[in-house]
Amino acid sequence: MILRRIMGALCALLLVTEPVGAQTMTIDQAREEGKTMAQEKRNDSSLVPSSDAQAAAVPGYSGTSQPQSTYFDDPDRLVSDAQATKSGNESYRVSTDADHVRPTFSNADILATTNRATTVENDPTTYLEGEEISSGAGSCTPLPPGSSGMGYYEATCNQGTKLEDQPRSCSITMVPETTTTDAYKFFVVPTGAYGTPFARYDQMVPHLADGTCKPTGVVMQACAAHRIYGVDTNKFCDDYNATEYVCSKNLTDLSWLPSPITGQGWHARTTQTEVTVKRVDGCTGLAGDTMCSADPAGEVCTEGLETRIIDGVPVTQPCWAWKRDFSCKVMTAGNDCGDLEANASCTYVRDDCLDDPQDGACKVTEKVYRCPTPASDVPTDNQYICGDDVYCVNGDCEPIVREASTEFRDALVGLHALDQAGKEFDETNYRVFSGDRETCHKPVFGLINCCAGKVSGAVPIAAGAAALAGGPAAIAAFATPFLVLFACSQDEMKLDIKDRMGLCHNLGSYCSSSFLGICSTKRTAYCCFESKLSRVLQEQGRPQLGKSWGSAKKEQCQGFTIDEFARLDLSVMDFTEVYSDFMDAAKLPDEVQTMTDIQGKIQSYYDLHGK
Repeated sequence: MILRRIMGALCALLLVTEPVGAQTMTIDQAREEGKTMAQEKRNDSSLVPSSDAQAAAVPGYSGTSQPQSTYFDDPDRLVSDAQATKSGNESYRVSTDADHVRPTFSNADILATTNRATTVENDPTTYLEGEEISSGAGSCTPLPPGSSGMGYYEATCNQGTKLEDQPRSCSITMVPETTTTDAYKFFVVPTGAYGTPFARYDQMVPHLADGTCKPTGVVMQACAAHRIYGVDTNKFCDDYNATEYVCSKNLTDLSWLPSPITGQGWHARTTQTEVTVKRVDGCTGLAGDTMCSADPAGEVCTEGLETRIIDGVPVTQPCWAWKRDFSCKVMTAGNDCGDLEANASCTYVRDDCLDDPQDGACKVTEKVYRCPTPASDVPTDNQYICGDDVYCVNGDCEPIVREASTEFRDALVGLHALDQAGKEFDETNYRVFSGDRETCHKPVFGLINCCAGKVSGAVPIAAGAAALAGGPAAIAAFATPFLVLFACSQDEMKLDIKDRMGLCHNLGSYCSSSFLGICSTKRTAYCCFESKLSRVLQEQGRPQLGKSWGSAKKEQCQGFTIDEFARLDLSVMDFTEVYSDFMDAAKLPDEVQTMTDIQGKIQSYYDLHGK
C-alpha cells in the first residue's frame, strides 16, 4: 500500500515537472514557506502535551524545573562555570583534544550490524525466545557473524589463439661487382703539331667529355713516342710532348697513320677493370610478410663511410650496410584461466566469443566467472541477543522496543527512489535513472589490465566520492594499485573507483582491436549511474519491462521513460545492497557534521578569548 502511494506521487512529480525556462520558487521563498509551516505546527495545540503523563512519554523529559534556568538572567555566569569545569569534562576533552582516544566505526562495522539486524528481524524467535527482562535465568544466543562483503563481480579470462609479438631483423648491404674489358692506348700531341702520326688534342676532347678516354699519366717526348709507335722520327719531334690516353674503345679517328707494329691507331692494348656496387636487400621477405610490421625508425646504417680497394680499384660509399627491425606476430595457443578455474569461490557463468564478426569456430573466447567481492577482515567482539526483549553487547543489555512494520524497508526504498528520480529527471528526453557509458581496455592474454573490476574490494560511497573529487593524485592513490603501475588512463581509474562504489553495471566485453580476424585487445563496457539505487533499479527493473541491455559494443545506458518507471513493481525487487547506504545517509553525516561544528565553535571561542 505504501509503495503504491509513493509510486503514484513519484509519477505525478515527473509528469508535472516544469520545463526548462519555467518560473521556479527561489530559495528565499522556500525558506519563508518553511518558516510559515513551522509556525503553524508550533501553534497547533494538538501537538503540545496537555498532561504530565503525555509529557513524560517524551524521551529525555525530566520535568519543567531545570537547573540551567539560572542562566536565563545571568548568561555571563554560563561562561565562568564552563571555564571551571572544562578541564575535567570528558565531553569537552573528546571535542577539543585531538590526541584523545575516540570511538571509531568503519563502514564494514556499520554494514555488518545492518546485515545481522536484518537476519534477526527475519527470524526473531531463534534469537529472542525464552528470556524476560526481569529474569536472571536463561542463556544468550550469539548473533550471526558480521560480513563486510559487497556482493559479487564478474571476472574474465581468455582461451584460444594467442598473438605474440616477436622481434625480427634483417640487413641490406652494398655488394661490389667487377667488370674487365679491353682498353686501348693512344698518343696525343698538342693541336697544331705537325709531322707526326698521332692524334691532335682537339680530336681527343669529345672522347674525354663522354668518358670513353682518360689520361694514363704518361707524358714523354714525341720522338720517344714515335719509336714506341714504330715510325721514324723527324727533326721536329723534339719540339713537343706526347701524352698517353687509354680508351675503352678502338677509336679509328685518333691517328693519322696506323702503327706499323699494331696495324691500328693505338700502340698498345691492355685490360680495364671497372668496379660498381649494387644494393642487395635482405629484407624483402619480412617486408612482404603480412604478419610483420617495420619499425618506424626505418633503416639504420651499421657500416658507415669508407673507401675500399676492390681489385685494385678504390671505391667509396657513404654507407656499406644497414639494419632494419620488424615486429612479427606469431600465433600460439593461449589460456590464462588457470587461476579462476582453481578458485573455488568463483563460479563459471558463460562463454563469450570475441571474434567480430565470428567466422566459423571461435578463435578467441572470453570465459566469465562470478566471484565474491573481497571483504575487509575486521575482527569484532562477540555479540548476543538474550531473551524476548533484551539486546546485549559484551554484557551490556538494553530493552528492545518493537514496532510491527512489514513495509518499512519498502517505504524507505520508495522514498529514496522518489528523491533520486527528482534529482536525475531528464527534462529534455523525459527519462529517469539514465547512466553514462564508460569503457576500459585489456590486451587479450596480456599482463596489462585496466579493467580491474572489484578485484581489490568495494569502497564506501563517501570515500570513493571524495577521491573522485580530489583530482588526479587522489584518484591514483585510491584506484586499484596495478592500474597506476600499468599507466592506465585517468578515465579508467575513475571507472575503477565508481565500479567499486557499486555505481556501475558490467555490460560485458567486445573486441576493440584485431589482426587477421584474431582479437588482440578487448574493451569492457559499463553503464555507470549517479547512485547505487539507480543501478539497482535499472538491473532489476529492466527484466520486468522486457527491456534487455544492448550489446557491450553499442549499449548507451538510456534511462526509463515515465511510463516505464510507472509500470515497475518495487515490492518484488531486492534492495538489500542499498539499505545500509540509506541509514548512513540519514544518520552518520549529520552526527559527524554536528560534532565538527560543535568542536569548531568551542575552539574558536577559546582562540578568540585566549583561554
